[in-house]
Amino acid sequence: MVYAFDIETMPIQAKICELPEPEVKLGNLKDPVKIAEKQAEARAEQVAKMALNPLYGRIVCAVFICAESAPLRLTAGDDDEEERELIRSCFREMAGAHGGGYAGPPQLTSWNGATFDLPFLFKRALLLRIPIPQTVGSLDRWCKRYATAPHADLMQIWSGWDSRNYAKLDDVAGAVFGEHKIGIGFEEFPELVRSEEGRKRIADYCEQDTRLTLKLYHRFHGILF
Repeated sequence: MVYAFDIETMPIQAKICELPEPEVKLGNLKDPVKIAEKQAEARAEQVAKMALNPLYGRIVCAVFICAESAPLRLTAGDDDEEERELIRSCFREMAGAHGGGYAGPPQLTSWNGATFDLPFLFKRALLLRIPIPQTVGSLDRWCKRYATAPHADLMQIWSGWDSRNYAKLDDVAGAVFGEHKIGIGFEEFPELVRSEEGRKRIADYCEQDTRLTLKLYHRFHGILF
C-alpha cells in the first residue's frame, strides 16, 4: 500500500519576541516612514520563515492518504501537547504502514519530504522529547534516494536530485493532470488554527497536496523510478 504524506507548519507564536532585529539595508534612505515600512517588511519576512525552521516553527497539520482507505487528517494548534499527539500519530502511521519491514516499491511518498517534511517531523520529535518507534527507525532511513528506501520523494525524483531543477507540486500536477493546489496563504495559519473551521481549511489544503502527490506517484512509477 502506498501512502502520500504532507505536513503544514507555522511560526511558534511565543518565539516571535525572541527573534533578533532583522538587518535592513537602507542605503541613502532618510524618510522615517519609508524606513519603518522596510523594517516592517523585513520583520514580516523573518516571521514567515520561522515556519520553515523546526527551532521556531511547529507542525499544525499532517495528512496521510492512500487509495485503499479514507485519509488520515491530523491537526494541532499553537500548543506543544497537541503537536506532540500529532507527531505520535504520524509515527504510528509510518510504523503501521510498513509493519516493521519493507519489500517492493516505496510505500511512503511525498513532494519535498526528504528535505523538508520528514526532517521537520523528526527534529520536532527530538525537540519535544517524543520517542520514535523502533519500527520507524531514524531519519536517514527515510531520506535515501535508493529504490529500496521506504520513502519516495517525488520532487527529488522529478529533478534528478539536483536542486537547480526543483519544481513546485502545483506546476507539475498542473502540467500532468491539469489539477492544482487549493489557494490559501501560509500567513493565515496562526489565525485559522484557532477554530475548527479554520483547521478544516488547513486540512483540506494539506489533503489536496497529498492527493496530487499520490496521483503523481502512480504516474511516475514505472517511468521515472
